[in-house]
Amino acid sequence: MAHKNPDARQRLLAAARTEFSREGRAGARTDRIARRAGVNKQLLHYYFSTKLGLYSAVLTQAGAEMASAIATLPLAGLTAVERLRRLVRAQFDFLARNEELTRLLLKAEGGAWLDAAVEPLASLLTEGQATGFFRDDIDPLHHARQAMLLHLGYFALPAVTAQWGDPQLWRDRAADLVVRGCTW
Repeated sequence: MAHKNPDARQRLLAAARTEFSREGRAGARTDRIARRAGVNKQLLHYYFSTKLGLYSAVLTQAGAEMASAIATLPLAGLTAVERLRRLVRAQFDFLARNEELTRLLLKAEGGAWLDAAVEPLASLLTEGQATGFFRDDIDPLHHARQAMLLHLGYFALPAVTAQWGDPQLWRDRAADLVVRGCTW
């Protein structure tokens, strides 16, 4: 009988993140994940049941990690518009700093992780609508998703986006698009 070991579970998640970011879900192999984590393959099935269960857990963790990093930005004293601009920029910066996570998300199958990742933006948009800062004819969750997809597009097409030169230029213009798309 297997015994719960949170460290082994976290090692499996980390190893799976690396494997899925390199190979995608279809190309990833559970034996390589278990070997990289230093556990037997049966433990992987004990914690996650299937490869799909592990994949879902890795994506969920990635989305939560991104949301957590964005949600901790110091935004006190800023208008809702400036808070939104900073959150959108922070999303891009997070993706730029976390190459493995970004590769994972670019290969992601399914979008369950997306809503968790953009929750801080969606919440701010909802709050801003209630206080009159943002247009009430937009769907906050859809707008937040579009911001994320705009950023991921930058990393998905390096041959195209390399022509922009400085990545910060893309980041700032993307933030302006998102802000202008929801303000009066």
